Amino acid sequence: MRLTILTFASLLALGSSPLLADPIPYANVGQLAPDHTFTATATGSVSAYFYSSDASNDDKIILWDKTSGAMTAPSLDNHSSAVGSSVSLSVKAGDSLIFILDDVTTGQYFSSVDYFGVASPANYNDDGYNHAYSTPYSGGVSGIPAGTYIGMEDLGVTGLKPLSGSDLDYNDDNFVFTNVAAAPTPEPSTFILFGTGLVAAASALRRKFARG
Repeated sequence: MRLTILTFASLLALGSSPLLADPIPYANVGQLAPDHTFTATATGSVSAYFYSSDASNDDKIILWDKTSGAMTAPSLDNHSSAVGSSVSLSVKAGDSLIFILDDVTTGQYFSSVDYFGVASPANYNDDGYNHAYSTPYSGGVSGIPAGTYIGMEDLGVTGLKPLSGSDLDYNDDNFVFTNVAAAPTPEPSTFILFGTGLVAAASALRRKFARG
């Protein structure tokens, strides 16, 4: 009986391990994850829940409200945080959000924004690539509520063709965010086409009124 109790206690202890939850797989390992824009769904708090980690480096997460300029201190250390541990940031509905991975081991920062390989230290992205994979999460792990799952890559990209510096598996540090809406970021060419369409429409209107 004592052995059974000890065994049960050991299983409970394992339940608090950062590695208990399996990361939600990224389907295109070795390729940059699609870039998303993240916004606050409602006025209140955005919360990040620690889900799991597969990183050897010591990493922390920073929540940045780009609209207001507010951000959290680096927290949820991937080697000491229990699954379900959380950090929150006060936001207003529609605020633009960026999630930053603080790699304490290397001193680098990586973010959820793709700058197309142009390093942007002022925006906490030291290699200029997207380091966040986003997908919906329905809940069920260690009391973590449903929300937006984000798997982050903590290895810096030094080249894409061929890929070097990183494996881009997006499972190094994984979190679930609540009160966050994720939408695909339009490609730059989309903005160009959109702008061209507006110019064409404006020209057509000018011709119409000129004829009238």
